[in-house]
Amino acid sequence: MADIKEKASSKKIIFWLFLIVFIWLALTRLDETGRIFRVLSSGKWYWILSALVCQIALFPFYSYYIDYVFRIFRLKLGWRKILPVYIASKFTNVALPIATFGTAAIFLRNSKKQDASALNTGIGISFIMLFDVTAFAIVALTSLAILYLFGQTRAYLYVTLFILVFGVLLAAFFIRKLSKDKTPPNKFFLWLIKKVAKMAGYKDIKLSEIEAIFAEVGTDVAKKSRNIWTGLGLAITVHLVNMATLALFFLAFASHVNPLAVITTYTVGILYTIVSITPQGVGVVETVMIAAIRSFGYDISTAAVITLVFRSILYWLPVFPGFYYFSRLEFEPKATA
Repeated sequence: MADIKEKASSKKIIFWLFLIVFIWLALTRLDETGRIFRVLSSGKWYWILSALVCQIALFPFYSYYIDYVFRIFRLKLGWRKILPVYIASKFTNVALPIATFGTAAIFLRNSKKQDASALNTGIGISFIMLFDVTAFAIVALTSLAILYLFGQTRAYLYVTLFILVFGVLLAAFFIRKLSKDKTPPNKFFLWLIKKVAKMAGYKDIKLSEIEAIFAEVGTDVAKKSRNIWTGLGLAITVHLVNMATLALFFLAFASHVNPLAVITTYTVGILYTIVSITPQGVGVVETVMIAAIRSFGYDISTAAVITLVFRSILYWLPVFPGFYYFSRLEFEPKATA
């Protein structure tokens, strides 16, 4: 009984801490939110509506993508159960200093309510993040090749993109070793996983148990290599939909779209969202996106509007429904068999 009260108390503390963060975000973004709607009203509504439809449709699609990857690792939740958790992650990604922690935290907390393996959930989320970054690296390299062919290369992209690709290659080496040897590359990685598991509340877990789980994961990866490629294809589709959304905002506010400007702006925007030390790259990404649009001859006011609306639709406006679903998930009773 005391344990139940303690868990309920800690849950309320976590909720109230996030509520304070939400209120702070709402107050600091209130003026910007009003400005976003005023800017939206100045654009061509049919292109704006098309962009919004793309982003709304992306929520169930991304939930299906998460469910698809989870099924590779024997987690069968269904995209409908994943959808509210994914929407809630839109809030936790902004509320926590590092966005990836927000996604991992909300899915790990939800796994306990669904009686799913927290370690398998963590592995599944790790692969989803890896697919997202790998898919972006493929899209970015393709974009750079197109820009090179048209003589529109951007030198400031190469160094950062090289670091990103290097990280993806290391991850690919890890997956290959995992599928071949059924074990992580070294003992340090196992020790790190154990520390993370302890922080998540699994204090009694042993290295041998983690090794056994990774042996299962390695077998799954080896047997379902085709599913791995399909998962990567779904991740690429997500980036293409987001790129199409950006193109629609060009049509809405600039009346014409330069495909080279779209792929450059999208590439620098996502690249600096990944590598920036600020939550979701706030401040840094807006600056580089506006500079990228300006370099293709668009005036600064148009560049600022396109950047503001695109970033807001992708990251800031989903914070509000994200908090709603986060609060529901926090106080939702644990699923029973």
